[in-house]
Amino acid sequence: MEIITSTQNQWVSEARKLHQKKYRDAQGLFLAEGLRLTEEALKKGRLHQVFYHESMAATERGLALLKGLAAKTPHILQVTSRVLESIAETETPQGIVAVARQAPMSLNGFSPQGKGPLVVLDSLQDPGNLGTILRTLWAAGGEGLLCLSGTADPYNSKAVRASMGAVFSIPILIGLKWPEVCRWADQQGYMTVAGALDQAMDYRRVPWQEKTVLCIGNEGRGFLEIPEEEIRYKAKIPLSGEAESLNAAVAAGILLYESVRNRPVVL
Repeated sequence: MEIITSTQNQWVSEARKLHQKKYRDAQGLFLAEGLRLTEEALKKGRLHQVFYHESMAATERGLALLKGLAAKTPHILQVTSRVLESIAETETPQGIVAVARQAPMSLNGFSPQGKGPLVVLDSLQDPGNLGTILRTLWAAGGEGLLCLSGTADPYNSKAVRASMGAVFSIPILIGLKWPEVCRWADQQGYMTVAGALDQAMDYRRVPWQEKTVLCIGNEGRGFLEIPEEEIRYKAKIPLSGEAESLNAAVAAGILLYESVRNRPVVL
């Protein structure tokens, strides 16, 4: 197999464009760096293209992944370390970068089973927070991440890395407007709970239901698109001492697991 040595190669140049949101949106693709993310993309059938360095074959795990890719992915390209580094956004991409397909979905086509919580993000800006929330939602058995307009791109490389593979397993809906989400949630019988500080009840007193939508706002400004009067319950996490707030992803994790804790235990 010919090894790509030039950073100006057509495929390499096209992959690098995916660092920018406008190209990710236009192509419906995004970058997934490293072994774990490539394995998840392969498992879920979401691979479009793969760039790898020969060092991948030096480990048992890397070799097994290459064999799996060879069997299921037609477009595998071997590149030099310099070329791989030009595609990746991290300093250590573990010898492999995948180009993966997004999975666009509309509310009309979204049909969760009501067995796990949903999260709505309102203008959350930090892609690292978004990816961590997505990862926690996955671990908690969540069934969907709904991003209102103005929220960070879930296919940003930082968000993808922070998700630790959840980006391939949790349905993600983007560019939504609150009125349509609110209407859909009412029609589907979901209870809305918002993480808040002002005029909110202790999160342990919220009557969590099986079908719950947890709303998380902007890191510094709270809810920008969601009118607070349209939220059924506002939940606060008590803080000790002089602490003023929690990181958005940490707060979301606490609330998600409180929601799960109040669900019937299936033995």
